Amino acid sequence: MARVDESMSSELRLELEEVLIHEYWLLDNNRLEQWLALICEDVRYWAPVRENLTLDEECLEQTDLLTHFDEDKVTLGLRVARLRTGSAHAEEPPSRTRHFVSNVKVLEAVSSLEVVVDSNFSVFRSRPGLEEHWFVGGRTDYWLKEKNQWFLKNRFIKFDHDVIENITVFV
Repeated sequence: MARVDESMSSELRLELEEVLIHEYWLLDNNRLEQWLALICEDVRYWAPVRENLTLDEECLEQTDLLTHFDEDKVTLGLRVARLRTGSAHAEEPPSRTRHFVSNVKVLEAVSSLEVVVDSNFSVFRSRPGLEEHWFVGGRTDYWLKEKNQWFLKNRFIKFDHDVIENITVFV
């Protein structure tokens, strides 16, 4: 992929920012099937476990890292289906979530139809009885546009936490 010129970058950034906001709106409003429709069949949706290393020591590009999760469309679909059965005890009753996205930047583009987008996120999750969690980090996404619709091809999630307990939400 190539770097994006400034005029193309601004337009793409605004367009992709809207996509990310819409994606989080779907998740926050429990429209999980509609969220799944935004995902390519051959998606990789993953988050490596990070070590406490200096920036020059950390190498997250390795394909065989230990992960919090490493999923494809089938496993994401199974998670959504399980949530719908009432058998996901950690999500009964369902958590309340709020997703926030910021610092959206188009890193690379082959064209206006294939882009790599970097962003920061925070996700608030609350459960009955004062159980609350924040998940914070950054994401690098690869998006493809087909028939005027953006589809997620790859999501690389970098949590800023040392330890993550009970992550049942989509990031």
